[in-house]
Amino acid sequence: MPANENERPGERELVAQLLRLGLVDAGGPIPFGDDMAAAEPGAAPLLWSSDMLMDGVDFDSSVHDWRSIGRKAMAVSLSDCAAMAAAPLAALCAIALEQRLPMRAALDLQAGVAEAARAAGCRVVGGDTNSWPQPSVICVTVSARPEPGRALVTRRGARPGAALYLTGKLGGSILGRHMRPPLRIDVALAMNRELGPLAMIDISDGLAIDLSRMLEASGCGAELEAPLLEDVIHDDARTLARQTGRPPLAHALHDGEDFELLVALPAPLPKALAERFGLALIGRVVEGAEMALVARDGQRRPIEPRGWEHPVG
Repeated sequence: MPANENERPGERELVAQLLRLGLVDAGGPIPFGDDMAAAEPGAAPLLWSSDMLMDGVDFDSSVHDWRSIGRKAMAVSLSDCAAMAAAPLAALCAIALEQRLPMRAALDLQAGVAEAARAAGCRVVGGDTNSWPQPSVICVTVSARPEPGRALVTRRGARPGAALYLTGKLGGSILGRHMRPPLRIDVALAMNRELGPLAMIDISDGLAIDLSRMLEASGCGAELEAPLLEDVIHDDARTLARQTGRPPLAHALHDGEDFELLVALPAPLPKALAERFGLALIGRVVEGAEMALVARDGQRRPIEPRGWEHPVG
């Protein structure tokens, strides 16, 4: 769930070790660790993404209804499709339900999965169902392709001078929005047709850490404008800040599960065009490797790449 700051090694370190040990095929058209993986070469490869949600970590079945849980499970994988401007094709849903749950829970869960899939034009074509004496686990796998004639968008295309935009406001999702991920596939496809995005990533683990992943893949740094970030702080972040004592901006930077898109465009857009796509400018890509926050008076301070990472090991 959002706002975890682990001291134990996380997903990033695991990915680095898998690459070092040669335990994954890193020679495909998409670098290992991006939002989706390519199953074939070519200009429009078949893409795959798989996301696992666990009771007590990504949802709480004592609080959330199973239909909402199913919708979230599907929407999280669809968010990866949006991050690469890929149109979803089909999905598999594998579930391991806590064995005391009734059949109704499984049906409601699958109804939520199907509802989110239909909204994105994606077919649920199979999966697997098991039960066990532990909290429930759901894994949704989605296949997708770029639209015909459109380039695949990865994390690695950002370059100095590019403008950084968001598709929505951030922070405080744990107050309820983490169960209602927005579907940004339509806007992602439209941007890919009309705006030529250089790089994209979805904000699943927090703006700071996900921006750092884009910058690391692209070999660049970034400057975020504090006054612009003030405009993308969600009201939930301000509410949560009153509970935690942390600044609202800290929640916008480091909370997870907003599932908005962060996109690097070749240049700033005219205001009317940005508004048509629902985009908010937050900064720019620069030379180097530093992420910095630029205050109204021009003072700069580093942004730590903190956010949510599942601890591993």
